[in-house]
Amino acid sequence: MIRVLQLLTSTALGGGPRQVLHLVRHLPAREFQVSVAGPPDARFAADLRTIGVELAGVAVDSLRAFPLTLRRVTRLVRATRADVVHTHGKGAGLYGRLAARLAGVPSVHTFHGIHYESYSRAGQSVYLALERALARITHTVINVSKTQDVEALYLGVARPGHSAVVVNGIDVDELAARPASKRASLGLKDDEQVVGCVARFDPVKQHDVLVRALQLVTKQHPNAVLLLVGEGPEKSKIDRLASELEVRLVSPGAIGLEANAYASCDLYVTASSKEGLPLAPLEAMASGLAVVATDVPGHRDVVGHETTGLLVAPEAGAVALATAIESLLDDPDRRRRMGQAGRARVLKEFTLQSMVAKTAEVYRAAASRTASRRS
Repeated sequence: MIRVLQLLTSTALGGGPRQVLHLVRHLPAREFQVSVAGPPDARFAADLRTIGVELAGVAVDSLRAFPLTLRRVTRLVRATRADVVHTHGKGAGLYGRLAARLAGVPSVHTFHGIHYESYSRAGQSVYLALERALARITHTVINVSKTQDVEALYLGVARPGHSAVVVNGIDVDELAARPASKRASLGLKDDEQVVGCVARFDPVKQHDVLVRALQLVTKQHPNAVLLLVGEGPEKSKIDRLASELEVRLVSPGAIGLEANAYASCDLYVTASSKEGLPLAPLEAMASGLAVVATDVPGHRDVVGHETTGLLVAPEAGAVALATAIESLLDDPDRRRRMGQAGRARVLKEFTLQSMVAKTAEVYRAAASRTASRRS
């Protein structure tokens, strides 16, 4: 039995927590025993509980109590008798990999996007130096796309021979089994054209650009509405901006595994400045939606321009995004063809089974080192 400790920086709605849920649910139970730790979150804890796993509450998103937090995480690694520690996010990547080193256990780290451009020049240097040092004590760095793997190796935050590409996959059957969210339950009207996005309210997601784009769209499409599903630090700011620009914004908060919000959308749109390999656009494509996205790493790995959706130059801003949105709102047949092509692509290239199988291979390789040391 291979015991894996999953350590998350954030347990709010997002790619890391969703991937961990999939791994806990689908890794072969006869071979793997998975524990999960991260900041307390009622929704994530409830989702884990449905599959028989309790969330161990530990905050790893701050350096203020570094020695105490490192000691707590090291004790957790030993208490779970982990053979492999798998970390997600910056804080977890720091504490989890150091704790694994102290406990004599191999670590695996997944980059769900390499985000450092918003830091000062000095901050960027410190971040890259730290990640390069951590890479040297990491058994395997997992990158969620080929584009990201190239970037990670170039930056030195992953080492040749110690990195793996494990493309994000989604559970199409689980997605289809979710009850479709009724428009009325979300505060939407039947005659509205719903432009949706499922993502945390974070600066990198650039929800402000979406709001400004919708302001332009509504000049020709007065019944267009923006549906933003998620939580995060920028939610109140985005709500205020939409109010100031008189954009109809519906933001019901996070929606877990109990409902499918994509069923209420006519079009999916994302304005992120950078991504690893985002799950939400894949779920939108699997739900038969065309996707409008910024032409940035991560999105390029998912959206086929003019095939499954439209890619828009990020520097072109809200105007170009609005033009792309309008072109698809005006052409339902084109949207439908793109949605069908997107679903076919997900079923061919982004299956959950492939993601789980490749991650299991990484765990086996890492755990073999633990086994040889213990023997």
